[in-house]
Amino acid sequence: MRFETLFFILSIPIFLSCSKDLGDEGSLDDLSLNEAIAEKILSKTNAIRKTQGLSDLIQDDEMDKLATIHSENMIQYDFFDHVDHEGKKPSDRAKDLNFTYSKLAENIGYVPWFENVSNCGDTRSAESIAECVVEGWKNSPGHYTNMIGDYVELGVGVAFTQDSIGYFTQVFRTR
Repeated sequence: MRFETLFFILSIPIFLSCSKDLGDEGSLDDLSLNEAIAEKILSKTNAIRKTQGLSDLIQDDEMDKLATIHSENMIQYDFFDHVDHEGKKPSDRAKDLNFTYSKLAENIGYVPWFENVSNCGDTRSAESIAECVVEGWKNSPGHYTNMIGDYVELGVGVAFTQDSIGYFTQVFRTR
């Protein structure tokens, strides 16, 4: 099994303060906001796949759990990598949870919830922050390869820091 570790960091300017004005979206702690962002990431990923004549990825609860744990761990243990704070790769984390797969890949990224994000503009809605992270992956050859790869299922994990930085994980799987 081949697993590519690919990194994604958007060009993010230094901010003196981050806005937590979430408008109609609710609180960053609100699970429904994270779920809305995850759904939009799945939809936008599938739209990219359609342009290549590929079938839609199917949302998968197991992969959502795996992706969410990784996004939360990157925040809790202050790292940004495919290898986690315990030295485990995505395949190790999947095996720890007894999740089966024949192929597995992962994309990670982070984007601030802010009014003026470089290359993205205002990311203070589920739509705009999902668009920003997916476009970043699309413009990164390795991440794009995963997005249009021979996978069947997708899990998306979304978590926010106290200062409103969103951490995103996509886990692609074929059983």
